[in-house]
Amino acid sequence: MWLTRLFIQRPALVFVMLAFVTIAGLISYKTLVQQQTPNVDLPTVTITVNYPGASPTEMRDNIVRPIEDQLAGAPDLNIINSTVQLGRANISAIFNLGASSIISLQEVERRLQAAQSRLPNDLTTPTVQTFNPSEPTVVFLGVTAKSYSKAGLSQLIKNSIIPAVEQAPGVANVNAYGTVTPAIEVTVNPVSLVANGLTLNDVVSAIASNNQRLPGGIVYQPARETTVDIRGDVQTPQQVANLPLQGAPGAASAGSPASAVGALNPWSLAPGVLRIGDVAAVSDGFETQRVYSYVNGKTEMYLAVQKATEANEVDTARNVVKAIPRLEAQFPGVHFAVIHLTAKYTEQQIDAVFRTLLEGIVLTSIVLMFFLGSWRSAVVVLIAIPTSLLITLTVMKLANFTVDTVSLLAMTLVIGILVDDSIVVLENIERHHKEGDPPLHAAVNGRSEIGLAAIVITLVDVVVFLPIAFLPGVVGKFLVEFGLVVVVATLTSLWTSFTVTPTLAGRWSLLSKWRPWALIGAFERAFQRSRRWYAQRLLPAGLKHPWFVVGISVVSLVFALALVPLGVVGFEFIPTQDRGELFVQVTYPTGTPLEKTDAAIRRMGALVNTIPDVDVATETAGAYSSPFGGFIQQGAVGQIHVFLNDQRKHGTAYWVRWLRERAPQQAQGAEVVVIPAGTSGGGNAQPLDYLVTSLEGDPAPYAAKVERALKETPGSANVTSSAETLSPQVEVVFDRRAAQALGVNIGAASQAIRAAFGGALATQFESPSGLKDVQVIYPVANQTSLKEVLAIPFRTVSGTLIHVGDVAQLRWAPAPPVITRVNRESVIHVTGNVAPGVAQSNVEQAFRRRLAALGLPAYVSVRANPNGNQQNTKDTVVGLSAALVLSFALVYLLMTALYNGYLTPFIIMFSVPVATVGALGALALARQTLNLFSLIGTIMLVGLVTKNGILLVDYANTLRERGYEKLAAIMESARVRFRPIVMTTVSMIAGMAPLALGLVPGMETRQGLGIVIIGGLASSLLLTLVLVPVVFVWLAPQHYDSGRGLEVEERLRGLESERGGARTPLPVE
Repeated sequence: MWLTRLFIQRPALVFVMLAFVTIAGLISYKTLVQQQTPNVDLPTVTITVNYPGASPTEMRDNIVRPIEDQLAGAPDLNIINSTVQLGRANISAIFNLGASSIISLQEVERRLQAAQSRLPNDLTTPTVQTFNPSEPTVVFLGVTAKSYSKAGLSQLIKNSIIPAVEQAPGVANVNAYGTVTPAIEVTVNPVSLVANGLTLNDVVSAIASNNQRLPGGIVYQPARETTVDIRGDVQTPQQVANLPLQGAPGAASAGSPASAVGALNPWSLAPGVLRIGDVAAVSDGFETQRVYSYVNGKTEMYLAVQKATEANEVDTARNVVKAIPRLEAQFPGVHFAVIHLTAKYTEQQIDAVFRTLLEGIVLTSIVLMFFLGSWRSAVVVLIAIPTSLLITLTVMKLANFTVDTVSLLAMTLVIGILVDDSIVVLENIERHHKEGDPPLHAAVNGRSEIGLAAIVITLVDVVVFLPIAFLPGVVGKFLVEFGLVVVVATLTSLWTSFTVTPTLAGRWSLLSKWRPWALIGAFERAFQRSRRWYAQRLLPAGLKHPWFVVGISVVSLVFALALVPLGVVGFEFIPTQDRGELFVQVTYPTGTPLEKTDAAIRRMGALVNTIPDVDVATETAGAYSSPFGGFIQQGAVGQIHVFLNDQRKHGTAYWVRWLRERAPQQAQGAEVVVIPAGTSGGGNAQPLDYLVTSLEGDPAPYAAKVERALKETPGSANVTSSAETLSPQVEVVFDRRAAQALGVNIGAASQAIRAAFGGALATQFESPSGLKDVQVIYPVANQTSLKEVLAIPFRTVSGTLIHVGDVAQLRWAPAPPVITRVNRESVIHVTGNVAPGVAQSNVEQAFRRRLAALGLPAYVSVRANPNGNQQNTKDTVVGLSAALVLSFALVYLLMTALYNGYLTPFIIMFSVPVATVGALGALALARQTLNLFSLIGTIMLVGLVTKNGILLVDYANTLRERGYEKLAAIMESARVRFRPIVMTTVSMIAGMAPLALGLVPGMETRQGLGIVIIGGLASSLLLTLVLVPVVFVWLAPQHYDSGRGLEVEERLRGLESERGGARTPLPVE
């Protein structure tokens, strides 16, 4: 009461407060970080190991397992995911939510160092990098230069351009695609090698030993001290070709030391020396390219720019675009072009939510105009919306929140809540004014009478959302901003209704002489007729036939709940969203040459570029994207990432169907999968992902059965398995007895084989553009026959030259081309999509029945990926269901404390179950699912529909204290409270209508939330207005105890009245 009096007596405070709130809110909004989703700190550290020529099984046994064993004991480690392929392995350590990214990285590096003793000696140092979901790619930047060679531009990008781009504000990391690695290739002629009695190991050793740069110490001359730098390093391909292999007779003498001073190439003075160039072709080029990249069908190098965790996603993209002129001036002859702005989608989503917010405000304004019949009254109520939102933005800035689709969605949802308190207070003030109170007295008395009910209504909304804000796991972290934004905005609206609303009502809106338009007058008359019909006919009929009312409510509730087990309303994590992106993946049988995959990808790219709605398409042959960032290389696989333009005539789903019909014709004999981009982050992960493992032997045969069962499950689509056909592989098996007899060092023989077919890194040297590898390898022409393996020469311990075939034979041993592991266990992924219009949970249930019918052995396990979409769905349903139950309990306990009794809250809570009827019924009619957002809507309904019961029962108790009988009290309360109940409900429905319609692209994900709230509010309004009075008449005590509950507030009001507080004239300025 005192707060309301203070503002009514000092109306200038309202202006000062609104001005301060506006300034603080606008400043906060301008400085808040904008991004698509809230930051979820889920540290992932990835180790990349390259060991050219090593088979996947060798990589797994000798490299991956030792590293996994060391990582297994890391603190806060959640999951280890490993992907092993020919010569390469990616090991991703995913840590628990909230773990420090820096500490996680340090822990992985320390444990990797501890595993070094178990790794091959010639293994190059593994690379370690972090992957953070809060650092998405915001810009794809194309780089072209006519004046540079492919290798030269690649080196320029790596050494200079990437560091320059990373200087742009907000940029965290830049990855390059389509580049090559410059190298000196020493292609050895096997015939010349044997003719000169040499081996590949001799060539490698000669290059390594003759490329040295060492400190030579200090020469202490009389006048100065001169350092000695030993420059025995090579710097050009010609110098590599001139390196000596074997000295001819008499070639040892190379003249006196003095004669060598200043000689540029001393070996050119010794013509009898056999040199590298005599047995090999030395060329300056780049490493063998195993991945080809294109942009819109053209070979192009491009950069993927990632933002920093705390950076503004939209601003970072703009900063990169603004930096292009500076980059082109810094690198003459290099052209930069924006291929695609992924941050633009984020900006569009934020704008879409803002538009939905404004549409909700406009619709709410129209509803208020019709119900209140005065534009001034509508303005008084609407002021609560910007005031509360601006204060909320200020709190968000102080709490280091971000402006994203989740926090803005929370603001959209609270529009109806924000006006609820003001509507209830203003309606009561106007009623007192119509009953004869002067404007200022009506403002005080109206607010005083409804004060405790308004507090209860607001606190109910607060306690409903508290469980959401403190949910554990990724879902909880995702929604913490949502819950706290709603709580702050709701509390702010209560404060506004106690200060701004009564002040403006008493000093401005009640003084209005404006006559409403004829349309508004007609609406008011129609509304009054409906109120009379309710109070005089419907409610009395319901009270006369209570069992009929209860029966209808119970039957409706049972029918609605049955929709879930019957599968009419299913479950999923997040509904499919039209991001304007899709993926086309081509998978040929294992062992297919890269050239064939590349040709198919180019044909597929040409098909994609005929689509008029395509903005840009990036095409990759020989690799596919990994869910942990980067690409997984595999020659038989290619992928196209298609970005549709903003003005597309057809949605993503249309073009997915279009490509599914036509794409397979461009890659005969390959498996072609076309899927829309994932809802979260735009990835290509599929919603169904099962892991098949076996404790006894290879799980591949069982995975084939599981894949077939999932394909035959109704509602599944694009089902694939990672259990590909075995890759052709031979093993070189040494005869130990023969090797021992001939004095063979098996290690030397193995190194020679690896050098011939996989390439051996002989050394590195410093070039003007950075370090260059010197690689020794056989010519391509000598890598086409298995006989060449047996013909490789090497030396025995005694120096005798023999061939691999003298001590070894070849044995066929086909192996999987890619090995996937989860938590140190080899697994096979069986993945699939969900057909449009089908709930994920229904597909899962049908698949589980088919899986049980397979009768798999007990040692075979089929489970959902613990890091996949299904686990997120499970966590969401379990977590939010628990939050729903907890919210229900907290609301009851709160009202028990405020009303100082158990019966009144129990009667009020009967308004909650009937909301389920409309919520589930609306989902079924709209063919929506129970998902992350629609479940939030069900929790929100607990608070929203409880308000109706509070308004009815609260005023009935007040009337009973004034001497009304139980039946008369509830009937009068229903008549008086009919208007605010209908008004608040319709206002909320109007505010939710834009969200439920989902007319803005990208709003499909959140559409279910609006549908749930509108359906629940509608059913609760229709049933509560009759059911709660019936329960009140049944359960309320016959004789009212005026010493309990709300009567305490009334006594305090009475004391104020005795002191002249309530009716003391207020000074008017």
